[in-house]
Amino acid sequence: MNEWGVQELRLLHHCWPELIHADGTNWCQVPNFALPNGWNRMIVDVAFQVPESLPGQAPYGFLVRGGLALANGSAPNNYTFPVETTPWGDQWGQFSWQLESWAPGTRPGVGSSMVDFVRSITGRLQELT
Repeated sequence: MNEWGVQELRLLHHCWPELIHADGTNWCQVPNFALPNGWNRMIVDVAFQVPESLPGQAPYGFLVRGGLALANGSAPNNYTFPVETTPWGDQWGQFSWQLESWAPGTRPGVGSSMVDFVRSITGRLQELT
């Protein structure tokens, strides 16, 4: 992970103290991520990768442990289950997702950041589609 990514990781830990970073990788996990009403579960583990080329490369996609469905049992849009194995094993599903605009500033935490990306996951999960 480059220095920008290391600094972004510090900011992520500040916002989510329970965040787990898999040593030697760009993988992060936020355990017990609260889901809005309308899903088949109330909490889920969320995983994502910090892009190797931050700040020039925007983060893309996030994973949730186990099969996730809407409360009515239907599958959400832009979601694939199962997908690749993470450092925390298999049985993860991936949402295709990205920030609408990726515009990092002159240093980590200014402009678009990984914190913004992780916060946007809640917005995506509120869509219930």
